[in-house]
Amino acid sequence: MHSRFRVIETTRLHDGIKQYRVVDLVEGGSASKHGVFKARIEAEAVCSLLNAEHPRQNGVVRTSQSF
Repeated sequence: MHSRFRVIETTRLHDGIKQYRVVDLVEGGSASKHGVFKARIEAEAVCSLLNAEHPRQNGVVRTSQSF
């Protein structure tokens, strides 16, 4: 079973600083929803907590929310 939340690394265009964000692979939405972190270890801790609280269910995939 794959994790529902994952940490991604982003780079700010105007100054090249790396940041880390936690993304939801099931519901999608804003990559900033769960915070923007300067240290990957902080983002990994939040990601781990979210994965423990909201495990991904087999067969569940992201769906469009537009009607």
